[in-house]
Amino acid sequence: MGESILTGDSEVCTVRGPGIVMGEDSRVPARSAAATLVALLLALSISSLTHAQDPMEFEGPGIDWDLPDSHMLYLKGTVNDPFLDRNWSTNTGEPLGKAEFTRTSSSLNPNLIDIESAPLSNSFRFEGNLSVRLFASLDSTNDGCRLSNVLPGAAGAETRFFVTLILGNTIVLDNAVTNSIAMQESYLEAHEFTVTAGDVNVSMAEGDMISLSVDVEHDCVQQGILWWGTYDATSAIIFQGDVIEPMLDYQVDSNRMVRIEFTPISPWGPGDFDRQVIQIVGPLDWDEMVHGHGKEDQRLEHFEMPHGTRKGEANRTILTWTSEKPILPGQYMIDSCFALTDQDPGETCDAVAVLRFEILPDEDPLLSSMWAILIIPLAIVGWIGASIREATLPLPAYGVLLLLAIASIGPAMHLPDIDSEVPRQEGAAPSFTLLSHDGGLYSLSELIQDSDALVVGLFHPGSPNAIRQMNEFRGAEALSQVDIAFVQIATGEGVQAIDLDTFAMQLNESWPLLLDESDASTGKAFPSGATDAVIVIDSAGFVTSWNPGTMSSMEIEEAVESATRGSGNNPLTILGLIMGTALMPLLILAMPRDRKLELPKEPLFPGAASIMTALAAAAGFAIWALPISLLSAFGAGSIWLWVELILAILLIYHGSSMLLRGKIMEVEIVSSRVYQMLPEDFREWRDESSFKEDAYLGLWLAWLIWLRTPDLVPQGVGALARSDITGTILSVIAFAGMLLVAGLVINLARLVALTPGNISRTFGWLSVGIRPRAWGLAAAVLGAWVAVHLAVGPIYGSM
Repeated sequence: MGESILTGDSEVCTVRGPGIVMGEDSRVPARSAAATLVALLLALSISSLTHAQDPMEFEGPGIDWDLPDSHMLYLKGTVNDPFLDRNWSTNTGEPLGKAEFTRTSSSLNPNLIDIESAPLSNSFRFEGNLSVRLFASLDSTNDGCRLSNVLPGAAGAETRFFVTLILGNTIVLDNAVTNSIAMQESYLEAHEFTVTAGDVNVSMAEGDMISLSVDVEHDCVQQGILWWGTYDATSAIIFQGDVIEPMLDYQVDSNRMVRIEFTPISPWGPGDFDRQVIQIVGPLDWDEMVHGHGKEDQRLEHFEMPHGTRKGEANRTILTWTSEKPILPGQYMIDSCFALTDQDPGETCDAVAVLRFEILPDEDPLLSSMWAILIIPLAIVGWIGASIREATLPLPAYGVLLLLAIASIGPAMHLPDIDSEVPRQEGAAPSFTLLSHDGGLYSLSELIQDSDALVVGLFHPGSPNAIRQMNEFRGAEALSQVDIAFVQIATGEGVQAIDLDTFAMQLNESWPLLLDESDASTGKAFPSGATDAVIVIDSAGFVTSWNPGTMSSMEIEEAVESATRGSGNNPLTILGLIMGTALMPLLILAMPRDRKLELPKEPLFPGAASIMTALAAAAGFAIWALPISLLSAFGAGSIWLWVELILAILLIYHGSSMLLRGKIMEVEIVSSRVYQMLPEDFREWRDESSFKEDAYLGLWLAWLIWLRTPDLVPQGVGALARSDITGTILSVIAFAGMLLVAGLVINLARLVALTPGNISRTFGWLSVGIRPRAWGLAAAVLGAWVAVHLAVGPIYGSM
């Protein structure tokens, strides 16, 4: 990064008062008068300072430009090859360009220069004053010309120039005469000759040229020289008025990444803008947004070299930058400083732009998950109130139901908001079939086929992140030891193939370049939204990780390696959920159904009760987890949104069945058959109802895990099975591990529920029939919430 050229200078005014001398007898009044005068001067000084330093008052977003008052077109080159150029020369010493003349040569051949500029790159209309400034001197340091100038202005030894200036087809100066000077010295103190045309109003088209012709009349016998081409001999055409029209714009994407675009518009092309420094500063109040203002920790981004370019209207080149990370909501400014080639190179900021903008907080969803936190307990309380009309339960049973209503807040806290077209944050990637830049069609299943992972780069046309993603993808391709597929998708409204022609040439068919043409529906369906982002998808079609903007090669390699091993989803993840609130209802549901502990008639080996509980819980967990694992392993990831919608409906069914009938048919059938497989002495000790209750707890554990981490089982088992032969073997072990952990968690829930001792047994016995029904109501509400979220958000948004 180069040195910042942003400055913020403040003028300080100093006011000095005259001294007052008085006699000794007047010392006290003198002191009083002096004090009054000092106070008055101090007040005036502070007022002056305050007025001088008060920034302009801004009330909202907008942009302010501070552009140069004059623009230059310099005489450059040598006497044999002069030309007009926009660059202020930084050379010092004897000028590189000169045209010599004498009294004789100026009479016989007065023309010194007759040249044309390069054709204009852009049309422009100029209104203002035009001047031509020339620097000349004698070829010696004596005063011969000045001393022989007997009658200045009439008959003497003066020098003057005649200038003809044509802009396009318009003659601005027609043999106009400069001031006359009896020259002396050398190039060290060259004389300045000027001629001005006022109130010029000229329109020039692209391709027009500026013509300059300079003749000389030199009356002195000593040789004269016209100089140009050094820092202090800037013979030039001066435009006093508006010439350049730069444009600075910004965009804030759905991830609050700020993209900045600068269009360098000049009649002589974008090369007029030599360099720039752009900073994002804030948050600030509107009236604090002035150039150079802001503390160091408020300077969030610093840009110099462009991150990328794109073509805009009239085929203009637009320089682009993007922030490295999302920016919090607040008021910010883009503080910009530009150096121009025609301005004094000793100055650091020739043009300044302050672009004020605001990043608004995310819009509130249609229905926040906070409503679910209220609805579920209220539904249980309402159901309790309705049931009292039919039959009255013991008071402790109502206390247990209230505890269950409070515990239901735990899983409700992790429900997603209900909002229109929002993507699913945890789950499978959206299924798509998109047109490529070269005309072919690619689907998600085709791109991911025979690969360990798919890395998707989303970007807006012209975004600098497109180049960044391409470079990082190539780096990851070289680093990774596994088979990775790559694709980049241009998203956003109105994407066209022509917008990607330049980038496609750079990409050189390294991987497919797709167009999200259907109102950015595919981009909107990704967790990132239709914006710049990198998404890593495992072999089963599930999003394992994503990052706004781009992702480094190392991060991509690590994410892909993790995707081939279940993306961190394993049986231990279930144990990690114990410490949270997602499994809280299990503590109430696990309260014992028997009023007192019954020991087996025949002695059993130690831990027999825990093994029976674990076995029943594993059976209930497998009723849910086995079909999900198989669907994921066999490649249902492309339709997983619909699978999840069916799961949400199934949860509604399970909850409703428990509420209305107190049982679920498939759990009854599976748990009954597993129970019949147990040894007879086990069955004689614990009845089938107790075994089934543990199976229900295993099922509810599976549902609570799905509500908290929807991709734990699909990725931890199904995606692992699709990676390779080793992964297939590991997926079987992972599934068995999840069944084992499910049994362990239910045993722990039973143990915690028994902690209060006889009180727990009494409360559990009194509420044995009502607890599952109340939880069924909560489960149905949870399922309905997820179903509405999926239908209104991800599914509707992907259509």
